[in-house]
Amino acid sequence: LSNAFDAVRERAQSGDGEYSASVMISTRAVEGAVEIRVRDNGGGIPEEVREKIFEPFFTTKPTGSGTGLGLSLSFDIVTQGHGGTLTVESTKGEGATFVVTLPVKGSAIL
Repeated sequence: LSNAFDAVRERAQSGDGEYSASVMISTRAVEGAVEIRVRDNGGGIPEEVREKIFEPFFTTKPTGSGTGLGLSLSFDIVTQGHGGTLTVESTKGEGATFVVTLPVKGSAIL
């Protein structure tokens, strides 16, 4: 969420007077899992950045503004701690969507 808010704030400050910032969170049940999507309409993430985005200490933020650990830790918690997946979908200039999929244990939830 922090990265989504940073992305829309950065795009809003770029000077496009017609831009309307948006961060949306959605959830849905999928086969044996719950899917959580966090979508923003910020500047998007270039492919070369997407390839490294979950690596420890990788950041695109200025020195002193980010540690490069947030997405790496999130990835480890989701995948190793909960057996889920964390992926990113993005087109530069159109925003990004982070998708967390967590397995459901038991059938009471669905």
